[in-house]
Amino acid sequence: MEAKSNSSKKMCPSYLGKTGAQLFGVLGKNGKVNFITPLTVTKEFLELNKKKSNLEQRFRFTGKCVEKGCSQWNHVESKCSLSKKVQDFDASSIKNLSFCPIRSQCRWYSQDGENACFSCNEVTRNMEELLVNG
Repeated sequence: MEAKSNSSKKMCPSYLGKTGAQLFGVLGKNGKVNFITPLTVTKEFLELNKKKSNLEQRFRFTGKCVEKGCSQWNHVESKCSLSKKVQDFDASSIKNLSFCPIRSQCRWYSQDGENACFSCNEVTRNMEELLVNG
């Protein structure tokens, strides 16, 4: 039996809202994400929210980082390329770490440290899609 590497246990902080994912943030009226203790996304949750705007514009989800199976994976550097794009996009002067329920398992934090955290609560997936497609 082969031992799993530590990297295979990392969580993606920009996961899709789907059954089995973990909900870990809710967008507040101030435009910032308020992090919560993760809750498993159920079919019922998706049904209740399907008629409203895009889930990923209102919530932050996490799930297992699929590394090479993701289009954001930088094969040359063996890391997520989206983390740096989010950091470069953010012009905030916030330099204090806020509560994060997934930091110990977060792919972005594991590769970029605290710098990955400073803009994290200001970014929802729709903003990240602009960075990728822009």
